[in-house]
Amino acid sequence: MNNLFFLPITLALGILLGNLYFRGLWMTVEKLPTAQNPILLTLGSFFVRLAIAIAGFVLVLALAKDYALWHLLFCVGAFIWVRNRLIHKVQQKLRRNLNAY
Repeated sequence: MNNLFFLPITLALGILLGNLYFRGLWMTVEKLPTAQNPILLTLGSFFVRLAIAIAGFVLVLALAKDYALWHLLFCVGAFIWVRNRLIHKVQQKLRRNLNAY
């Protein structure tokens, strides 16, 4: 596959994986106080999110035969970018809630 064509797909996949992973983490954290078995919820969520993320990264490596490492780095970079954006969003929400009191 052409590297320049596949690069935006790699970035989009990294953003998708980051959203799935970190929004799933946030959903898990929100459900922990009401969970009947919080350890099972935490471990189950972690392993499902990890499996999805690893499968996505392996997909990038499999599809990008030439320069696969560069594509993987772009995908991981987009994954981490989503993490930073979500942290920023949550911090703003918490600041607004604290200022309301």
